[in-house]
Amino acid sequence: MQNRLQSELYASIATLDQLKKMFDHGVVDIRSYQRESEALVYEVRNYIKELRQFGVDIQSFLDGEMLSRDFPEALRMLNVSSIQSTLPEGMSEEEYYDFIGLAVLDVATANSSKGLMGLAELIVEVVRKIPQLKSVSYNDVIQAVNMVAEHGLIPGIRTLRCGVKVVELRPLELRRDQSDVINLAASKGFTSIEEVMMRLKWSEDHARQVLGSLVEAGMAVADRRFSTGGRYWFPGLRARDESESGQNPM
Repeated sequence: MQNRLQSELYASIATLDQLKKMFDHGVVDIRSYQRESEALVYEVRNYIKELRQFGVDIQSFLDGEMLSRDFPEALRMLNVSSIQSTLPEGMSEEEYYDFIGLAVLDVATANSSKGLMGLAELIVEVVRKIPQLKSVSYNDVIQAVNMVAEHGLIPGIRTLRCGVKVVELRPLELRRDQSDVINLAASKGFTSIEEVMMRLKWSEDHARQVLGSLVEAGMAVADRRFSTGGRYWFPGLRARDESESGQNPM
């Protein structure tokens, strides 16, 4: 079992390194690269976790297999060589991710009425909640989000068709037309009746009905200042600095 895990870990790191080189040379598009690299990073971290449970010294394995020499890009992405040095004194790796996971759950609970939240914004909020952890990385929070999702506490990370990554904070049974509107609003945090009608080729009645259903679900807020134009904000898709800049719906 241990030998199989070591072989699979080696293969995954090699694949990740090759993927990064292909992306750098323009062979792989950015969406495919993001999707596949995140899956590989998650896979590698799981192998590392299992091997540590067998008592394997991961740094010794990396050094013995010359992985730092042969696959430097992958090791930089994974940051596995420095994980032990960043752990707070007296805290194991499992306790480290459990601690981040609790912060993820706190942020998810506080924002659950929004239905979803941009992954980048959630990461910022989680890091702000745990200032005592000085070196929390983007991937650390993603791993903690996935861990919380695996325990069934939140649905987890979802990639919209436009490429924007969001975290579902509560189970969402979205119809296709509702997903189309969220996808349309994802990059800027809002949309309007006119934009929905033009971009999705819908009638005004259908645009109003779908936007209204998202308001009822708590995912969108109608802006009264745009009563004639019908602008709708999606709080879960808006960054904190934007939401505090005076652009809030009245």
